[in-house]
Amino acid sequence: MMARWYEVLFPVLEELGIGYVAFSPMANGLLSGKYGKDTVFGGHEDYRSVMPQYQPENIERSRELLELLKNTAEEKNATPAQISLAWMLCKKPYIVPIPGTRKFERLMENLGAADVTLSAAEENEPPASEEAQDKGSNVRIACFSVPEDVDNSGK
Repeated sequence: MMARWYEVLFPVLEELGIGYVAFSPMANGLLSGKYGKDTVFGGHEDYRSVMPQYQPENIERSRELLELLKNTAEEKNATPAQISLAWMLCKKPYIVPIPGTRKFERLMENLGAADVTLSAAEENEPPASEEAQDKGSNVRIACFSVPEDVDNSGK
């Protein structure tokens, strides 16, 4: 959702029938909405303290997207992490997001993304927040439906 450089590969992936494994689809937790510019990551083993997306100025740049995730999550009775994963899951059938976690409750939360239903409008271009609309937002999150003949029921 945040790293978009790989999208130039889509035509080749489609042509050759190759899958794409989306590493860290929630930007190392940033898109979960659980961290802000005042978050302090503890210990030398937590590398998020030096990651660009967690620097205060970049968290501010991501505010509009984080607000969009939060608002959509509230509407869907979901979490921002689940909305982020749901968009990734519907983007292209050959994209497989692999969110990492150390906690069982996060694993269960991530699995819940498969139960989130996005409307066609939300899949193609989710609405921006009211504040962002007032500012003429150009938040764009591309997403496509899974073809009807693909069984994505998880059964």
